[in-house]
Amino acid sequence: MDLELKEKIALVTGASRGIGRAIARGLAAEGARVALCARDKATLETAAAEIARETRAEPFIVAGDLSRLEEVERAAREVHRRFGRIDILVNNAGAIRGGDFLTIPDAQWADDWSLKLLGYIRVARAVFPLMRAQGGGRIINVVGAAARNPTTGYLPGGVANAGLVNFTKGLADLGAPHGILVTAVSPAATATDRWQRLMAQQADAAGKPREQHRAEVEGAYPLGRIARPEDIADLVCFLASARASFLTGICITVDGGATRGVYL
Repeated sequence: MDLELKEKIALVTGASRGIGRAIARGLAAEGARVALCARDKATLETAAAEIARETRAEPFIVAGDLSRLEEVERAAREVHRRFGRIDILVNNAGAIRGGDFLTIPDAQWADDWSLKLLGYIRVARAVFPLMRAQGGGRIINVVGAAARNPTTGYLPGGVANAGLVNFTKGLADLGAPHGILVTAVSPAATATDRWQRLMAQQADAAGKPREQHRAEVEGAYPLGRIARPEDIADLVCFLASARASFLTGICITVDGGATRGVYL
């Protein structure tokens, strides 16, 4: 299947590792020209070199703290200045921390939302006018499955992710007259370094061997495993492609059937 992504310009945030890196690699493998954005320049350079080696692409990197408005605007300008357009935006930066509702400091809520929630909103706001002026584009928000699966230990993430699903739908309505399609991909547990750290923390807290705990958690998924970053990347590439030209305002959950609910 030809996704018609060759020579498309894609900006991927949180692209230095994990899901973001897999998305950037997937787009590059399909022939897109990819700009990688994250906070740490050295990690970005490593990711860009690996993607270049694996796909023969030449990723462009922009280091920046997307929790700060001025950094968001600068990053968007740099990518647009380099390529002259931005066809695809993948919002992926940010990892919200969990904890006990009554003891999470107010500053933690504000700091985490500044990157994950406000960061997505600000990057979309910076890129939207560029897409409107060029006659269209794609915005894809990577939103955790906690949006539809509340847990008491992860209320900051659940609230932010639920807000981003709402934001996706609203922005899709705003973008439709201009050919800007806006969608969301909602991963559940995904095999990244962050997931491994979380499993280790939970195992230690429960007094269980780490491997045993991880196997129990992952084995509870209907397919017997959690997602791979490439599972998320494949869907993002499809949504960014010409094959998804009639999809907008939707959020697709990628969880191997783990969500216990029916959404109409």
